[in-house]
Amino acid sequence: MEKAFRPGGREYLHVNDSRELKIDKKYIDYLKLLAVENKEQKCTMCLHNDTREHVHEMINVYPAKCYIRPHSHPFKIESKVIIEGKLLVILFDDTGKISDKFIMEKDGIFTFRLDKGIIHTNIPLTDVVFHEIIEGPFVGKDDSVFPQWAPDISDKERVSLYMEKLRLEWQDIYNDI
Repeated sequence: MEKAFRPGGREYLHVNDSRELKIDKKYIDYLKLLAVENKEQKCTMCLHNDTREHVHEMINVYPAKCYIRPHSHPFKIESKVIIEGKLLVILFDDTGKISDKFIMEKDGIFTFRLDKGIIHTNIPLTDVVFHEIIEGPFVGKDDSVFPQWAPDISDKERVSLYMEKLRLEWQDIYNDI
């Protein structure tokens, strides 16, 4: 099969080259190994073969407590299905005020669909594995919009303060972060 288009710059991003893919525990274990081999300790495996596809499906492996910058997708609908672990999903209004929060886990809310333009973040309460579906194609920097109030991942001090603020506000949900 001819190599399809691949974005660069993220060592945790992988793209499936098979036209048929069966996902089982062994495959999830393989993705977990890929995650521990990079500095961010996470893995995103694109199940689609080409980032120009109209539907993107990914299996994400994230470590507990990692920071996912609040963002929105102004032109795309997104769905998540939890496979392992607990994932705190937080929704925000435009000013950064929390409008909703809930935990995704296999024995509770295990699927979540998000409409275009809703600002959200995912905070793994444990190591998590989840299936994510989002409209394609991948359009680079315009795929996600980051609000001014959401600290950039490179600003470690602001990220730490922001995560502490969230922890204090919602200590009843994630008291170990």
